Amino acid sequence: MEAIILAGGFGTRLSHVVSDVPKPMAPVCGRPFLRFILDDLQKKGIETVVLAVGYKREVIQNFFGESYRGMKLLYSVEDTPLYTGGAIKKALTMCREKQVFIVNGDTYFDVDLRDMSKSDARLVVAVKKLQNFDRYGTVFISKGGYINGFREKQPCIEGYINGGIYYVDRSLLEEQVATMFSFEKEILEKVYREIPVAAYPSEGYFIDIGIPEDYYKARTVFKNLCKKNKAAFFDRDGTINVDVHYLHRPDELDFIDGMPQFIRKWNDWGYRVIVVTNQAGIARGYYTEEEMRNLHCYMNAQLKQYGAHIDAFYFCPHHPDFSGPCHCRKPESGMIERAIAEFDLDPEQCILFGDQPWDIESGQRCGVKGYLLPSPK
Repeated sequence: MEAIILAGGFGTRLSHVVSDVPKPMAPVCGRPFLRFILDDLQKKGIETVVLAVGYKREVIQNFFGESYRGMKLLYSVEDTPLYTGGAIKKALTMCREKQVFIVNGDTYFDVDLRDMSKSDARLVVAVKKLQNFDRYGTVFISKGGYINGFREKQPCIEGYINGGIYYVDRSLLEEQVATMFSFEKEILEKVYREIPVAAYPSEGYFIDIGIPEDYYKARTVFKNLCKKNKAAFFDRDGTINVDVHYLHRPDELDFIDGMPQFIRKWNDWGYRVIVVTNQAGIARGYYTEEEMRNLHCYMNAQLKQYGAHIDAFYFCPHHPDFSGPCHCRKPESGMIERAIAEFDLDPEQCILFGDQPWDIESGQRCGVKGYLLPSPK
């Protein structure tokens, strides 16, 4: 699944509170607000994120880079403001799927994205029921679950609001001739009269940090999400799967007996399961990074048959003889260091399994205890 995050706004209403960074990068519990959104998307199966950036975009690009927790990050840059519709339209040129999730970069809304994507509608809007509000407009929903009207901001005792998450058929944007337009005004509030626009109510937690009062509230609420996590690190070849010479084809994947069940135990115990693997075949030109990512997607799909899953794959594509030295090739600790930072891990609560001494050494350099597994017979 793919998602576009609208992260290019100026954040005018927050400017006297957070003035030196884009609004999605406003600090909450010592980390950017945008990081909570990306964490949530990763947990829910998003594989590629396009960040629509503009104002102080270098702050976002320098912080997150080209990937985060195994998700591929791309950047659609607005040199001049394109408004929400124009930003989405431009970002869609970097997407491959027919329908894509759109997420506001200043809003956290806990929504079951997989369930939301099951709708046949070309446009699905996540909505949240609130009581006694006047900051948001109201969304009206028919008995059949489709949107049949909008009302501008005014005091409301109870009603649904637009939660800022959409699942949209890209053709709705590509049909627009304009390059600068509002998604809400030119798409959402017009097309519901022409085609069915589904509402997806969610009772999940919702907060929009667009005003100082809610920004301060977020800093309190998100404290529980800032606790350190624990992880079980696994080498890949010879540990999870039978070591095939430069494995990169899905049809050559063969799990070591009992390993899917072993991974599931760590899932059930509340550990993040993270793979750290040297992949010198990329540097040697035997296969590409894209082929490696596809293999990992296939591996996770196969693990699901056992009720198991891997939360993230980190791989080193280098080899000193072909691409020069690096800090990520085991026994160097770069991959584990990155996972610790991205998943907020406590090394003392983590464990590592590998089949070679350099696997164990890589973990030890970060304070992660390792266990050398016997070679499969």
